[in-house]
Parts: sequence; structure tokens; C-alpha cells
Amino acid sequence: MDDFKQLTEQLLKFYIDTESVDDIGFENFFDDNSSIIGTGKHEFFRNLHEFQESYKFDVKQRGKIRLKIRDLQQEEAELGDDQILAYGSVVFTGLFEDGSVCFEMDTRFSIIYKKVNGKWLVQHLHQSVPDRDQMTGEEFPVTLGKQVEEAHRAISALGTAYYHISRLDLKTKKIELVKRSRKMELGISQKSADWNSQFEVIKDVIAEPFVQKYIDFFDTQTMAARLRNKESMSFEFKKKDGKWFLAMIVPQNYDKDGNVTSVLLANRDVTDEKLRELRQEEELREAKLNAETASKAKSAFLFNMSHDIRTPMNAIIGYADLASRHLEDTEKLSRYVDNIQICGRKLLSLLSNVLDLARIENNKVEMEYTVSNVHECFENCIIMFQQQAESKNQTLCMTEHILYPYVYVDEPHLSEVCINIISNAVKYTNAGGTISCKVAQRPCENEDWCDMIISITDNGIGMTEEFQKHIFEAFERERTSTITHIEGIGIGMGIVKKLVDLMGGTIEVESKLGEGSTFTVTIPCKKASKEEALEKKNQNPRSKKSLKGVRVLLVEDNEINAEIATELLKEEGCIVEVATDGVACISMIEKADADYYKMILMDIQMPVMNGFDTTLTIRKMKDDKKAMIPIIAMTANAFAEDRQKALSVGMNDHVAKPVDMNILAPTMMKYL
Repeated sequence: MDDFKQLTEQLLKFYIDTESVDDIGFENFFDDNSSIIGTGKHEFFRNLHEFQESYKFDVKQRGKIRLKIRDLQQEEAELGDDQILAYGSVVFTGLFEDGSVCFEMDTRFSIIYKKVNGKWLVQHLHQSVPDRDQMTGEEFPVTLGKQVEEAHRAISALGTAYYHISRLDLKTKKIELVKRSRKMELGISQKSADWNSQFEVIKDVIAEPFVQKYIDFFDTQTMAARLRNKESMSFEFKKKDGKWFLAMIVPQNYDKDGNVTSVLLANRDVTDEKLRELRQEEELREAKLNAETASKAKSAFLFNMSHDIRTPMNAIIGYADLASRHLEDTEKLSRYVDNIQICGRKLLSLLSNVLDLARIENNKVEMEYTVSNVHECFENCIIMFQQQAESKNQTLCMTEHILYPYVYVDEPHLSEVCINIISNAVKYTNAGGTISCKVAQRPCENEDWCDMIISITDNGIGMTEEFQKHIFEAFERERTSTITHIEGIGIGMGIVKKLVDLMGGTIEVESKLGEGSTFTVTIPCKKASKEEALEKKNQNPRSKKSLKGVRVLLVEDNEINAEIATELLKEEGCIVEVATDGVACISMIEKADADYYKMILMDIQMPVMNGFDTTLTIRKMKDDKKAMIPIIAMTANAFAEDRQKALSVGMNDHVAKPVDMNILAPTMMKYL
């Protein structure tokens, strides 16, 4: 048998390579009596002349698009001594001049080759997949029936996704049920019926907002025009029972002019998908709203932060200038220095609140419960604000009803809660007002525990009911400092709420505008004995030891920080030597005797060699005494992860800047 696949390849190349209507050459491939069906436009050519004219039109319209063929698949069968049936598939690819793909078309074909005067020519050509209408009254080779079967299988495959499939004849307006499912009940009871009557039945089950759109989508008068040059159209609608469906219209038959004459109507239940989509849309809306809210809060925060930082900064610069002008006036100088310290503490408080909030938001805060004296804890909080209250002629008092003098609490964080509330009470209470702090305890069901109830009441400006709903949200303020002239960036109460939650407690607020506010905090606490408290006190290294005569190597690249730390350490009796970076530190240790330096205070961020790398180098020294020298990180990196990193490289402890000798001195004494 001759190579008919090669013959088909030649036919296809002729079909795609012809560039001029003057160079057709049909006689080389087609018999004069060839029948040609469905050549991509669903046409039936009565003779070769008709096909040639159509092909000339294709050549003219081709323009700057060139065609390529690929994936030719073909099988052959003998129909007689002088007839061969060839059938298979091929992919046509349209390419622009730059080589980019314009389109791809997967085409099926059946060809009957007939031997004429010793040459095989095309007697019959069918391109694309025939439908049932094409089969009527036409003589098809056996393989075309196989192609129809494949088309039916394709409809079945469509049916796995689409529950309800019908065929609609746009000329006769008759609808024929192809596939039906209980999952999609549209009220259709007949297998074949008039479209208009069935459409009225279907329309009655559609939810009201979608009825008109449904009518417009299935308008048979405009359907053919809307489908021109389209593979399909789809539309989502909702039934009265709340279920969502996707309707699809797929062209099935065309007339000789390329107009759609019949379509497939496919419907499937998309309720789950739609509900998922709606949930996602709602989540997106919520996310957008949250983002907008966060953006507004951020803007307000930056505005307030800018104002509230500038206020004490201006005061510090101003008082420092005044101090430089009155160095001989000890009274004025002392007052200016005191004011500088107050403003500095305000700045530090601002920064600490921001850092605290960041740590809490990132789950970096861990509670550390130790034995505490309840009276001393709250008395220290009151003392911090006594002078400020007196300057406003306010009464700041504390009353107690303490059943258990010693309890296990996270004292620093509990103090932070109280300080924030008392600070606001003093801040938002006018001159001559009263702030009352009450501490009480009540037994719990667990006899080893008690509830500590802290109530702070003022007769200040109070809050609106609306603001009370948001007071514990970060960056919330009822009035900006530019209006009330009251400082604050609106994060204190946010920190308070989060810390109380971490301690397993509750916080409530009662307030009336113009009358004042009451904050009530309830914290569960484990009871402790006096003996446990005394044991803790005896463990305080500062009560037994002194830093007098202790030689310290201070590793600090900032001259001002180094000067301040040196002076503070000298006042504690330390002998201080300074290294400006890690390399200098290592050199000084290597040159000194093993016991020369008793400890190292190490900055982290330094040029040449940072504190982490310096520590690792020291820990690898051959001299064991030098390698084991106590190293305390003294850095502005104040987060919990910074402390953990310091410990992981071999440092003994971590102290945050700015230097507070009430914290640094006891820490240093632990390692003497």
C-alpha cells in the first residue's frame, strides 16, 4: 500500500502554503467529482469549483497570518481495489509575522482517496466533527459514524459537569432534552417541547433579581448574533430555593453563511462554588475595611506621635539651652535639670509603649511570676505620680483591703497596667480634681489563689459611650492633643488590655462625659507566704555586694553613651575602661592578665565587629578564664528575641538602654 499519510501531509501543506490565488493546483490533489463537507465553516460544496472559490477567498483573507500543521494522526482502511479511507486528526496553528500564536484549531478529517489514471486523488473530504443533522440524507464512510460516536461521548463528558443538557433549534424554537438530573429541577417534564412554553415554566423558578437577566440571556431572537465568533456564553443565576446555577450556551449547528442554527443549553449546580466565592468576597471586604481602619489608625498614630514627641523634645532643648546660660545659678540649674529628666522620662515612656505594643502584637511577651509585696507594688505606682498630681493641685490617694500581703504576680507588667491607668487619670483630670486608687482581694474557689481587684476612679473629663467601645483598641484617642493639649498617642489602653488578658484577668470601664471614669482590673493571683518573700529579698545581690573596685570593660562605639555609662558606673565605685569596637575589645583582653577585667558590658551594633561576633571570639579564647569572663549585653535592642540572641551566642545577661543603674547594678552583681 502506498504511503497515504505522506499524501495527506502533502495535501495539508498545499492547503496552508498557497499564497496566491493564481497558484492553486487543485488538479494535483482533487478528483473533478470530489465532495467536500464542513471545511471549517460547516459548508457542503456541491462541486470542486465551489470549494475552489471559497479557498481563493481564504487565501485573500489570510493576510499576514501564516499557517502551520502539527500532530498529524492518521489510520487507513481499504474500501476496494481503487479506494482508500484515511481518517484521523491534525492541529492547525496560525502564526503572526513575529512567530506569536494567533490561534490553534484541532481538526478531525476523513478522506477517501480514489485511484484515477494511476494517481491517488481526493474523492471525498470531510473536515471537523459531523452532528446528527449532517448525517441525515448523506452518505458517510464508516469512520464518520465513529466520529459521531466520539461526539456523543464528548456530550457525555460535558454531562459530568453539567447536570441538565438540552438542544434548542433556533429556527423551529423546539427544545429537546439530552440529559436530565434531579440535582437540577427546572420544571421541564417533556423530552421535546416548544421553547416558549418551557421557558415560561423555567422562568417561574428563578429568583426575582435574576429574572430579567435570564430572559435577556435566553432571548432566541438575539442569541445567534450574540454567539457569532464565540465558542460559548455563560450566565450565573439563582433559583427561588436559594441554589445557584451556571447556564451555558454552546453553538452546535451553523448554516452555510456561518450563522448559528442550533445550540446546546447546559446547566449545572454551582451553589457550593458560589457560596465559597461570596465568602471570599466578604472576607476581602472585611480585609479591605480592616486595612482602611488600620491605615486611618496609623495616620492618627503618626500625627499624634509626631506632636507628642516634639513637645518634650522642645522642652529638653529649651531647658538645656537655659541651663547653659545659668551655670552659676544653682537653683535655676537644678530646676532645669529636673525638668530635662522629666521630659526624658516622658520620651522614654512613649518609646516603651510603642515597643511594648509591638512585642505583645508579635507574641513576644512572656509572663514571669515572682513573689511580690502587694502594698509596696501599688505604693510605688502612686509615688511615681505624686509630684505630678500635686503640681495640678490634685488629690491622689490609695486605699487597701489586702487579705494576702504576698502573692505571685508579674510585677513589672502589673505595674505597667496600673501606671498607664493612673497616668491617664492624672492627665485627664482637671486641676483640683481627685484620683482614688483602691486595691482589694477576695478569695477564690481554689484556696491557693485569690482575685486582686484594682479600681482607679477620677472625676476628670470622662468619655463618650461611643469611645468607650473602642478605648482598648491601639492608637485610639477621643481627642487629639492639638485640641485638648493633652499628650498621648493612644496606645496605653491597648497595651493595658492585652497585658491584662495575658495575665488571665479582666478590665472594665465606666465613664460619663464631664463626670469622670472608673477602671476596674481583676487579676487572679497565687498566694505566697512571708517566708517566700523574705527568701526572695535575701536573694537580692545588691543587698550583700558592692561594685566598688570592680574593673569593667565597657564596649561602646557611641561617645555620648560611653561617657554617660562611664560616669554612672564610676559613681557605683567601678573602674571603667572603654573599647570603641569589638576588635579593640578583643585586643585589650588578650593583652591584659586573666583576672584583670571582672566583666564586660557589650554593645551589640558596632562598626568593624559587632557584639555577637565579639562574644563568640572571646568564648573561643585558649585561656579559660578569659573565655569565661561574664559578658552582659547593654543595648538598645530591647525585644525578647534580642535577649534570646544575646544568650545564644554566649552572653550571660541582657540589659536594655537607656542605662538604669537600678537595673544594671543588680544584674552586674549576680556575676561577681
